[in-house]
Amino acid sequence: MRALTSAGAFVAAGALTLGLMAAPACAAPATTASTASTSPARAQLAGGGWHIKNAKNVADSGVPKPSNTVVCQWVVSGGGVNTHGEVCFDPDGDTFYVKDMMADGMTITMRALYGGNTQTIFECRDGEGSAAGWTACDFSREMKEGRSINFVAMAWKGNTPKYVSQTATAQN
Repeated sequence: MRALTSAGAFVAAGALTLGLMAAPACAAPATTASTASTSPARAQLAGGGWHIKNAKNVADSGVPKPSNTVVCQWVVSGGGVNTHGEVCFDPDGDTFYVKDMMADGMTITMRALYGGNTQTIFECRDGEGSAAGWTACDFSREMKEGRSINFVAMAWKGNTPKYVSQTATAQN
């Protein structure tokens, strides 16, 4: 088992497929993170880039709630006792759904990559809190069809990643 030591490990360790995706569902809290390595705006990825969106409440956005056909992952701590959040991917609409499940001051985020491509990163941030229920980010303009998507759920305390889920894979 490996713990996430910095958000920079996400990019530096081959992104999701080699580094972050190996983290256990109850990954230990992260230590310190470099500001330069955690800022997506500062990440220079040749031929790709970061696609970052703030999730919108499903009730307000017109996006339907996740259906039973989506692929989901949960971010937990305490040996699986505390479920901080859930993220789901709906390949039909290229939409990620994010749900904060605890009023614990943490932010739930989804990060994804195409299978075999560490150059393009998708991120959906739920800053609405647990009272909002499901929130969503639509990446239909940014995502290419016919690719596998690897994604994780992350719980952040401020700018520090605390817990990371196991990897989920879906076909887009």
